[in-house]
Amino acid sequence: MTDQDTPVYAAFVSPHGFGHAARASAVLRALHDRTGARFVLFSTVPRWFFDESLEGLYDYHEVETDVGLVQHSALEHDLDATLQALDDFPAMTGSRVAELAGVLEETGARAVLCDISPLGIAVADHAGVPSLLLENFTWDWLYEPFHDRAPGLAEHSRRLAEWFDRAQVHLQTEPLCRLDMSADALLPPISRPPRRDRDEVRAELEIPEDDALVLLTMGGVGEKLPFLDRLAGLDGMHVMATGTPETHREGRLHCFSNETRLYLPDYVEAADGVVAKLGYGTAAEVWAARTPMAWVSRGDFRETEPLRRWAESELAGFEIAGDTFAGGDWIDQLPELVTLIHEQDDAPGGADDPDLRVETPADMAARHLEDLAEDLTS
Repeated sequence: MTDQDTPVYAAFVSPHGFGHAARASAVLRALHDRTGARFVLFSTVPRWFFDESLEGLYDYHEVETDVGLVQHSALEHDLDATLQALDDFPAMTGSRVAELAGVLEETGARAVLCDISPLGIAVADHAGVPSLLLENFTWDWLYEPFHDRAPGLAEHSRRLAEWFDRAQVHLQTEPLCRLDMSADALLPPISRPPRRDRDEVRAELEIPEDDALVLLTMGGVGEKLPFLDRLAGLDGMHVMATGTPETHREGRLHCFSNETRLYLPDYVEAADGVVAKLGYGTAAEVWAARTPMAWVSRGDFRETEPLRRWAESELAGFEIAGDTFAGGDWIDQLPELVTLIHEQDDAPGGADDPDLRVETPADMAARHLEDLAEDLTS
């Protein structure tokens, strides 16, 4: 419960991996730090993920906010299953939208953040509350190359595009897939800040001072890692792997299951190199930490090429083709990865003194959301 002086905002967050939840969490945390706001969250992303940034600051409603792409693994999607899920997804009108709009009205939500869920825009529209779309791609754009193979996607793309266009404020973020000249702003990558320093994390993992640390993560959707035994015996190098079947340690290999709570920005900051699926969330956090990255690309996926161009320009590292990842040949390149130097200009960050704190991309997005609510009430 909140008192009448505490501003409340709602957020509808896509569960397609954890990148959207990481980005939304960063913005909402920045908004809380600016205004003391509390939140009403709608998503099927696990509560523990939001707790990492917003524990005690939100009410959670387990609601499927969009379909996205149905995936069998981090690198493999299923068009037929995606089309069936879209056909079965409740229409963004009618009783369900009215019910969720009632939640906004009961909580007094001042505005709605949508990353990248069009359901949030529909609910805000029904409740008479302004909405802000935050994206580096939208689902209608992502589906376009699949229209020939799955013709039914074309109609879904058209309807989704209509809903995305109804948001009162439209923010785009790097790494960007398609520039929309009508958008209100283009922001740098939005990421969650680390909460612990490098030495603290390395001490927790019991890593000797002279050994390197590599973080291996394929994001919120699982992927087989058949090469783990090779990583356990690397000389002078520890590897921290997420998404493994169980949490355990074997030699210099530190395995963590997806059920183990990890605040990933801490480990990105502590790592000498990152091996990860080329997706928004990890790429943004690697960019902010200036950690070298070997990125695993996905074929037959429209987001891959613009992300690849951005990574080649903005990150120190190299590409691992998705169809060669399981073979593990890239392991021989890890000594090279951890010696690379990230030459990016200083990324927006924070300072202990609030008066010296640089405005981060998350702050910028939070300011737009606050201004949107202020415009409605003024």
